[in-house]
Amino acid sequence: MELITQHPLIFLLVTLNYLLVIVSLLHLIFKSDYPVGWRLCWMVALWLVPALGLLAYWIVWSRRSA
Repeated sequence: MELITQHPLIFLLVTLNYLLVIVSLLHLIFKSDYPVGWRLCWMVALWLVPALGLLAYWIVWSRRSA
């Protein structure tokens, strides 16, 4: 728990990122109409590419739904 006391900003950013990834995954599973293959690709992108995967998913979703 030294990370929280020594680097609170980093801890907060990592925690916020994972909360947003969980929200995005729930949206991907329950609200999107992607085929299963695309859903799996987005899941990999969301977990393996932390900030860029999250940003890319929401940009592509907003363009797709417009």
